[in-house]
Amino acid sequence: MVRVRIVGREARSEQGGARARAAERGGQARELRFAERDWEAHVAAGDVPPEALVFSLQLTGGLWRPARELPLYDFFRRSGEEERREATLPRRRFPAFADLPRIAVPRRGLSVTELLVGANLLVAVALVIAWRGNYTTRIWDVAWSFHQLLLRDRNPVGLVATIFMHADLRHLGANLLALLPASAFVEYLYGRRVGWVYLLGGLAGGVASYAFKGHGPMSVGASGAVYALYGACGGYLLRHLGRFPRWERWRARRIYIPLLLFATLPSILHADWRAHVAGFLGGVILGLVLAPHARGRDLLLPD
Repeated sequence: MVRVRIVGREARSEQGGARARAAERGGQARELRFAERDWEAHVAAGDVPPEALVFSLQLTGGLWRPARELPLYDFFRRSGEEERREATLPRRRFPAFADLPRIAVPRRGLSVTELLVGANLLVAVALVIAWRGNYTTRIWDVAWSFHQLLLRDRNPVGLVATIFMHADLRHLGANLLALLPASAFVEYLYGRRVGWVYLLGGLAGGVASYAFKGHGPMSVGASGAVYALYGACGGYLLRHLGRFPRWERWRARRIYIPLLLFATLPSILHADWRAHVAGFLGGVILGLVLAPHARGRDLLLPD
């Protein structure tokens, strides 16, 4: 059995028990009684203020102690306050990300995700038609030429062009399979600025590859840009995790973050890992500094 004696703020010292009895004799105190198993529920409901005195064989060892000094009191109380605050907020019409397919593949017009996938496919088709059986040889000749152009003339055109070029069809297919979901989520969270995340993250990867690899050819492929998209999702979680509703916070920790790690860690150190790591870190920074789209803000609690 738990006894909770609720008195005025004067019962804050170690002599609170005597003062509480004096206040009770004056009609200023009230007492609650409930089972130990209901302690968390009563604290979360706001029935036990911090200055209340608590007596319990299990919780307080048979002594009268202020509620605020008991283990996990503040945690239970804040959880209850947060739950009540969330209950007053307008409910979303749909679960989180339920309209993601409509954002990535709209009925009218083109999403940036579709434009990015289309640009990679268009470049690949154009180069296959132009080079045919010499595709593999010619792609690396061009990559060497871009490297020499940047090294000799400081012309950065290759840093942009190679973001949309791939070593072969297998390389293209793997990158597009990773690009599609990553770009869809970033477009959901940040709107059409997903294009800037792709370009800036790809540039960061290209610059890191050129600066730290120490030799040619120029790195080709959308991998750095794709890792930037995953990094932007990570930046969003880092910045806003504390503002997620309780259930979404649980899903972020148990589903979103593990999926992000599963999508990035196994391959981030493969192939040109410098471009991968730089692209991912660039995406994280962009995710931290960019203001979310209205859809991204809709997932969060008000400040």
